[in-house]
Parts: sequence; C-alpha cells; structure tokens
Amino acid sequence: MRKLKNASPHTVRFHLIRGRIFLSVGQYDQAIDDFRSVLRLDWRHEQAAFWLNKATRAIPHTGETRPLT
Repeated sequence: MRKLKNASPHTVRFHLIRGRIFLSVGQYDQAIDDFRSVLRLDWRHEQAAFWLNKATRAIPHTGETRPLT
C-alpha cells in the first residue's frame, strides 16, 4: 500500500498496483476495471493485459454470461 500513497489516481502505475491488490483479495470486478483503465491509458501495456486475463479467468463461473464492456 505504500506504493499507492505516492501515485496519482490517474496514472497507469496507480491502476496497475490497485488492480493487483483487488485481484489478490478476490475483488475481481474491481481488478478488471483497474486493468482496463490501464489499457485505456496505454493500450499496449503488456502487464495490464496479462493481469486482466488473469483476473478474468479467476472469476468463478456460475453459468451466467458477463458483458465484455
């Protein structure tokens, strides 16, 4: 959490770190939102794409479909 104190909430770094924190505590929707924010700021950010894929796969499937947007 110390890394987040110095990061602006509108930076790639902020969203990437916070997304990883959300993912680690099982808050997959919030993690996905943050990784998508990174990709909106930098569409070629490989780490964000990697973590977005990981977060998407971590969502427990209940037979429901989830919209992509």
